[in-house]
This record gives sequence, structure tokens and C-alpha cells, in this order.
Amino acid sequence: MKLAYIDSSVWIARVEGLPVHKRTIDVCLNDLSKEGWSFCASEAVLLEVMAKPYRDRNTSVIQAYHEVFEPATILKGFANLFENALIITHNENLKAMDAIHVSIAFHCGCKRFVSTDSHFKNLSLIVPVWIDLRTS
Repeated sequence: MKLAYIDSSVWIARVEGLPVHKRTIDVCLNDLSKEGWSFCASEAVLLEVMAKPYRDRNTSVIQAYHEVFEPATILKGFANLFENALIITHNENLKAMDAIHVSIAFHCGCKRFVSTDSHFKNLSLIVPVWIDLRTS
């Protein structure tokens, strides 16, 4: 199975973003799906995207996230996650939470890392798929 890790930025823009951004993301994800990629996220992604809706008690957004995550594989952390993430922060010049995402994705065998955040464009550990929302 070809796994593509979908970063928090993509989920947030897809669920809570502008309609034009949703369409741009849908095109990219549909293209990946047609190429045989299966989508995954991690518990770290769930934490990032769900924190604000839970804090705000926004049940409609919470429900929307549950629906969008339904078909995705949710990856778990692993024993040396933070140690690996620390190395990745240095090697990839990423912030700690971003390195945690990359560490989980790499450890679980993801071959694509999909994000709307430009600092992932030059990712070397996993092939980046950058969705540029500036042009949509």
C-alpha cells in the first residue's frame, strides 16, 4: 500500500478553509487517490486539528473532522518518536511539532508528505507534495 501522510494544514484548510482552497485540496487529493495513494494522519494531527474545535465546543466542526478522518488510516506514535524527531528538526530544519509529523510518517512507511505549509517543500526524508493555496 502506498501511504501519503496528510499534514494538519491540509485537514484544517479542507474542513475550515475557504471554498476555493477546499477545491484546490480536493483536486490534489483526488489526483493522489487516482494514482493509488492511501491517506493517513497521526494522533499528532488529530490533536492539532481538534484542539480548537473542542476548546470552542464547536460540535459541527468536530463532526466534520470525524467524517473526514473516517477513511484515513490513523498512525500511532512509537518508542523513539521524540528522539527521532529531534534528529529530524536538525536535519530538515523544522520546528518540533513538524518534525514529530515527519518522524511518524517516515517510521510508518509513508512515501509522500502532503502539506500546504511551504517549509515542507524541501523535505528530503519523504517526497513532499506541496499544495500551494496562494494561487487559489
